[in-house]
Amino acid sequence: MRPKVNVYDGRDELAAALASYVARLSATACEETGSFRIALSGGSLIDIIGPALCTEPWYSSIDWSCWHVFWADERWVSPGSPESNYRHAMQSFLNKVDIPGDQIHGADDALNPSATAQAYESILARVFQPPEGHLPSFDLILLGVGEDGHTASLFPDHPVLAEDKRWVVPVLDAPKPPSIRITMTLPLINNANNVAFVACGSGKAEILTKVLTPVTEEPGLPAHLVNPAYGPLQWFIDRAAATKTGFATAFA
Repeated sequence: MRPKVNVYDGRDELAAALASYVARLSATACEETGSFRIALSGGSLIDIIGPALCTEPWYSSIDWSCWHVFWADERWVSPGSPESNYRHAMQSFLNKVDIPGDQIHGADDALNPSATAQAYESILARVFQPPEGHLPSFDLILLGVGEDGHTASLFPDHPVLAEDKRWVVPVLDAPKPPSIRITMTLPLINNANNVAFVACGSGKAEILTKVLTPVTEEPGLPAHLVNPAYGPLQWFIDRAAATKTGFATAFA
């Protein structure tokens, strides 16, 4: 199934629409199951969604107490490092909302990368409690896309793309710094109830033609391999990022 592509005039309009989308999914999940389990990525995605969620009407409409927050990937740095996805999200909005501290699930950098990945799987198992042989199902995973087509810490042509058993794995040789990371795998991402990509700016225009445009798309790109089995896939992009895709006038 082709993804739904939502295009907005600019960053502010995109941020408002994305916040509305997240708030709506949160309300449904909290009402139906008592929890909203979301995985975040780093980079500009957090700069877009974080401040928006901290403004009205979304801030007051969200039941933050039911949120469980995870990271789709994390760099192998301390939580206080400027390169930490955890630090970025905390500073941008998580420390400004009322999510219980034990429901914000950062990675334990005191362990080695392999042990950290295994420990993160154990946290997922505890929070989700999936039946044996089943994967956790996130209510929402938010992803960005790099100019090389990577997403989370899944890079083009990397062996981790073929992982089909683990939920979280170490990446010891990422092609961009920092080179050591942990990442959720494609099977876990593709088991989510909802997945959304966010891309802004003309710097993303070229790669979006390879991910979203049937004539020029490259199916082996990690972002193209994100294809949820049970839920919808959406893209939230601005006009500058959409200029080469054919979606530039397809406003949501």
